Amino acid sequence: MKKRLLLAGVLFVFLGTAASAQGFHYGLKASLLFSTIQGKGLKSSYPPGFQGGAFAEWDLSKKWGIQPELLFTQATGRKGDDFTTYYVSASNTSSSNKLKLSYVTVPLLVRYSPIKELTFNVGAQYSYLFFANEDLLKYNRDAMKSSDIGAVAGVQVNVANVRFYGRYVLGLTNVNDIDNRYTWKSQQIAFGVGVAFK
Repeated sequence: MKKRLLLAGVLFVFLGTAASAQGFHYGLKASLLFSTIQGKGLKSSYPPGFQGGAFAEWDLSKKWGIQPELLFTQATGRKGDDFTTYYVSASNTSSSNKLKLSYVTVPLLVRYSPIKELTFNVGAQYSYLFFANEDLLKYNRDAMKSSDIGAVAGVQVNVANVRFYGRYVLGLTNVNDIDNRYTWKSQQIAFGVGVAFK
């Protein structure tokens, strides 16, 4: 896990050395995040959360480029009314219904801009869970796996150095750390704005 985060850091340092090159941009971004975790024992809902951090844009040609990011993600989930039905022996019957999950998220996206003002993004992201405010299980056991990989698709409108974007993330990893018979997968919808400094 540490190696993956280190690799992400090295990538940003490497890209930073190209900051003076034409076609390279970097900046900060923030978004309103609606997230859920779907699966047996959980309730599908999209309460609001937050996501923010740094991004870089590296143009490979007039229309194509790559966009790595390093983000803090505050995601959420909800316990379902049938949670104890699936996890009888492990369930904490007095647990809160809300899950608050804090991740370090590293998206790596391919950019396609048919015109200067419009960009489409597609790629993948890796998320590392470093803090979970949930008490679903007895004896302080963790219910969530620490790693999540997702597929990303989005659209971005570029106005000078400001980026307005929408993004959808489909989780590909089973993050259920209680019982592998049941699958939990995340979904996220983000609407945000970014500012490029170069």
